[in-house]
Amino acid sequence: MSLILFVIGVALYFTGRFSLGSVRTAGRHVKAAGAILMMPASGAFFLSFVAGILFGGSDQMLLAVIGLLGLLELASMVAAVAVAYILIADPPNAPRLPGILAEIQAQRRGQTPTEQNPSAPRKTVTVRKHPLDVPGVPARPQTPRGTYGSILNIRQAAEYMGVTEGEILNWIEAGKLAAARGNMGYAIARSLLDEMRADKRPDTVQPA
Repeated sequence: MSLILFVIGVALYFTGRFSLGSVRTAGRHVKAAGAILMMPASGAFFLSFVAGILFGGSDQMLLAVIGLLGLLELASMVAAVAVAYILIADPPNAPRLPGILAEIQAQRRGQTPTEQNPSAPRKTVTVRKHPLDVPGVPARPQTPRGTYGSILNIRQAAEYMGVTEGEILNWIEAGKLAAARGNMGYAIARSLLDEMRADKRPDTVQPA
């Protein structure tokens, strides 16, 4: 089973994309989830190798150690799947992950450094009517513009436009939105999104 997770982890790490059902996302968090899924098999292989060297002379001791390693491998698999799920799906009320995973989790949610540190001064956020709303069409949920840089990832672009990440990916794949793809996922110029917001016509933006 850990080998299956390892193969899935390799695929996620090198593609940086995940698409299953309603969950479609890409970026650094997908790569991190892939690396985490590779850990149980890698750790089990390394520990089994070490156990073979240390306890190879005693079959009884070696079997006991292998049984213990099997339990540790199972526990690590459950933990790896749980963390990968949190990073990829970002479920509501998900716990805050430790260490660098917390930073990746915050980027997954499109949070700014101020949002990550509640004690820091907060800027006033203005809620505006979405420019892509047109008469006769149900209004999209109003989304706080927040503070964004000149380059946005998929999650930030989706929040900026008030659409889903899947719609952003569809625009990119259909050639309606230019985006540079790197090791950390897609990078999208905010100026292109501003043009789309101003024109109210996503299909008018062509790739550069």
